[in-house]
Amino acid sequence: MTATAATELISTKINPNVVPHLHIWEWHIPLYLFLGGMAGGLLVITSIMIVLKRKFGIGPKDSGDGCPCLAIRIGSALSPLLLAIGMIFLFLDLAHPLYVWAFYTTVQPTSPMSAGSWILVAFFPLAVLQAMLVNKRQLRTFDVGIVHKVLDWTEDHMTIVALINAHIGVGIGIYTGILLSFFSARPLWSSSILGMLFLVSGISAAAALMLLLAPEEEKPIYSMIDANAIWIELVTIGLFVLGGLTGSANSSGAMMHLISGSAAMAGIPYAYWFWGLFVGAGLLVPLLLEFLEAAGVHIKYPNVAPVMVLTGGLLLRFLIVFAGQSYHTFM
Repeated sequence: MTATAATELISTKINPNVVPHLHIWEWHIPLYLFLGGMAGGLLVITSIMIVLKRKFGIGPKDSGDGCPCLAIRIGSALSPLLLAIGMIFLFLDLAHPLYVWAFYTTVQPTSPMSAGSWILVAFFPLAVLQAMLVNKRQLRTFDVGIVHKVLDWTEDHMTIVALINAHIGVGIGIYTGILLSFFSARPLWSSSILGMLFLVSGISAAAALMLLLAPEEEKPIYSMIDANAIWIELVTIGLFVLGGLTGSANSSGAMMHLISGSAAMAGIPYAYWFWGLFVGAGLLVPLLLEFLEAAGVHIKYPNVAPVMVLTGGLLLRFLIVFAGQSYHTFM
């Protein structure tokens, strides 16, 4: 009797005919990526505006006593708060949240999770410090000695703090994208431009949030920032789609799965979500409204545009995460 050996060429664990898709991340991760990207965007915008105002006198009028304008004060305070909320969603998704400390026992430059963990270590103290410095007038009303000492020690170095924070904010925004793009087994995610896309989207969402919160006299500058960010985001989206379609069979199949396939999220095909609600309602319509407003056309409901941008930014994360996981890993 002779024995015959068979070689398994495709693992049945990931064979599309056995397991069509492997869902790993649920709704927690898109929320974390959205809040993290917006927190990074807020830190970038507020930090750059602080530097421009202090060094070149460019920007909205200060509110007095060296404190920046209201929107910068609110944005600086919201940045660490939003990321902290996002971290809660991340912890809810972790299988072993009590072992997070293990990330800080090593430094792995080629691991996005390791790099992101260390960026977070720098983000929180410096972002909180900036929030304290721009809101120093309010904080000095509280009789807390250590707060006064911290403010006195760093007050003359706010520009340096803001410059460092601008770079950290960029790092956080890019990290939310490369966290996915390093998963080369997921063809839709395996794109080097995903980090830039999530960074620009985060800045756009942050500008939209500041546009909602800013007093009337400060709104034009945030509308301009948001409009420019949307333009860049549209270009980046185009490059992302083009790169996927002209890539390997896996990449082009995954991109078609997102932009023209019949696969659905919440009963609606991904293509409808992507073109209709994200690109159309989340980018093109707000861009048109902001251009019309800048041209002097009266917009009856000016808050519609920033709300649509925020909704589109959140939808982008859900689409990329869910569509990337619902497409089979190998052809």
